[in-house]
Amino acid sequence: MLVKTLLCREGRDTGLRLMAIVFAAFALLSIAALVFPASIIILIATVVSLPIVGLSAMRRLHDANKTITLMLVCLLPVLIFGVAAYFEAPLGVLAGVFLFGLACGGYLSFLPTKNHIQYALGYYGPHRVMNSAQSAMHRRQDPVMQGQAVNVSIIDNPPVNQPVNPQMAKHDAYTDDVEPIHNLKHDESFISQEFDVADEHEAVSSNLSAKRERNNQPLYVDQDALQSGSITELAKSWINLAKLHQQKLLFAGKILAAVIALGLLIYLVIALINAFSSIDDSDTEAEMSQGVIEPVSMSRQMVKLPDGFWLALEGDVLILRWLGDAGDTQNLWRLASAVGDKTCAELEFNDGSKFRPMTVDLLADGATEARFTPLDKNVMVNNIALRGDFKLCGYKFSLKGSQAALMKNPQFETLLSQ
Repeated sequence: MLVKTLLCREGRDTGLRLMAIVFAAFALLSIAALVFPASIIILIATVVSLPIVGLSAMRRLHDANKTITLMLVCLLPVLIFGVAAYFEAPLGVLAGVFLFGLACGGYLSFLPTKNHIQYALGYYGPHRVMNSAQSAMHRRQDPVMQGQAVNVSIIDNPPVNQPVNPQMAKHDAYTDDVEPIHNLKHDESFISQEFDVADEHEAVSSNLSAKRERNNQPLYVDQDALQSGSITELAKSWINLAKLHQQKLLFAGKILAAVIALGLLIYLVIALINAFSSIDDSDTEAEMSQGVIEPVSMSRQMVKLPDGFWLALEGDVLILRWLGDAGDTQNLWRLASAVGDKTCAELEFNDGSKFRPMTVDLLADGATEARFTPLDKNVMVNNIALRGDFKLCGYKFSLKGSQAALMKNPQFETLLSQ
């Protein structure tokens, strides 16, 4: 019967029952996301939760006499939470949707009821009425006629050949509007059912009236105990104050729920923007890191020349490398700042042609490397192959046999033929 009340379309729910159902739906989806991450089970739990939450919101709106389209206020957060949990959204996004859904459920829960009725576990509808009618049919109550109770057990089993009592006959003659006793046997079920329904309706009305009186009646507060600091009496005084300003408190609660819902929505939007921006930043950093790593991974083509120095190509950069200097790793010359050893500022061939290196560095392995621009690459390689010597950083290097050494490397051979 509990399942039928969850799937009922014509009943009415209290706000507390709606909040319990909404919280249970979010709890079910959270457990499914933790136990089965990125699984189809999350979507199944979402599909199961949506009709239960939607029907409960519909019954709550019936109870508040509001339009049914407001049920989307509860349905959309559940749907968004289920889809976000399936795609493994960040924890901050899931928490924001969770709280936003509870705030939406709280908004519908605070809607006032159109009239007060007697609920069963927060539900009132066809299924509860059916149970009440069946229980009423099983109850039996003695009929009352003209203020006198008739013993039904005696009517069900009348004595045989019993003499007529003169007093009873006199009473029957006096009350002509009362039917004879022997006719009660045929109408017993009708009379019993009629009185049962009337008594039940009267009992329900009296219970509702008593309940309303109890709710509206202020609690007794012991002023002496209140002055002495009793927490119980202080709570009673607060309850009495809340009863006096019930409508204002409900209005303030609605405003607070709307503000919380708006704040959670803004937080959710900001969290989503930050999540997407962090993904873009990580992609950009990956691209930048790849751009930095790429030159380092370049291969270097090196040729050792007869006078003990090396000529190397690293991409389009021409490098001269030799041994002989000692000291810590340092920059000997930099063209961009024109700071350093002035003897390293120019490379001069024996024919008088000069070339400026971009940088000259002393490395940790004791070698010195001078780097030249790609614009000077072809001319310098041809000069090294055809000239007699050159000077750089106070050293003079002979170029005898350099052409034959360069022709052994296909890359330098290509440069010589250009």
